[in-house]
Amino acid sequence: MRIGRLTGLTVLTLLLICLTANAALAKQTEFRKTFLLEAGARYEVSVQVRAEIPNTPTVASVYITTEHGEYLRSTQLSGSLSRPDQWQTISTIVTAPPGAQRATVVFTAPEGVEMQWDEFNIRRVELDLADEELIRQGLVYTGLIVDGRGLPLKRGMSPKIYSQSGHLIYAGVAVGYEFLQQAGIAAYGQELSPELLRRIQPDEKVTVSPLVVRALEVTGTAETSVVISDEDAEAILDALNVYDFLAEYAVVFLVD
Repeated sequence: MRIGRLTGLTVLTLLLICLTANAALAKQTEFRKTFLLEAGARYEVSVQVRAEIPNTPTVASVYITTEHGEYLRSTQLSGSLSRPDQWQTISTIVTAPPGAQRATVVFTAPEGVEMQWDEFNIRRVELDLADEELIRQGLVYTGLIVDGRGLPLKRGMSPKIYSQSGHLIYAGVAVGYEFLQQAGIAAYGQELSPELLRRIQPDEKVTVSPLVVRALEVTGTAETSVVISDEDAEAILDALNVYDFLAEYAVVFLVD
């Protein structure tokens, strides 16, 4: 009898956990779409959404698949749903990096937001607008996220980013002492959050759209610096030609 009671309690506990998990998932809306990429091409991916509450935040995450598997490329935070109960368009830009085969775009929004699945659009774009307009529309990267989770990466005041070839990509060498003490040249977190993403938001009216790279290894005696692939280093340098987010110290490290 005792074993039967314990088994019953265990089953009941598992059911409660499942119900709680399902309830948590029901509190957000998610839609994903996978499509093939052409080398070097840029695509605008958009979907129609409608919110019950004004200024509802939405997140668009881009995952790139190469021969080595899938990885997170960028995450864009936007609070542009300013007109309640009206259909609006949210979009993100996907740039095909070297070796990319396909992309998966995931739009996520909190409870109370509807998405029109049949209004999901993908179009190839050529960007030739002024830098300020590109930034305002969220069509360029506004910052950098370095995913160092799974590595013995430590938090520090002066982390550095190197390429596999040994080139120094970021060190924050021009930072002022007061800014270094108050904000540091990078922010840290275990998971992406709206608060963390605001570190790389140039202005409250601008869509947050960071470039995400993966740290390959930790370097330096303090274990606060990282090495990234030459391909990711090239992607950073290309992005800086449009908007120099490193000059704004718009850098976030994800750590365990």
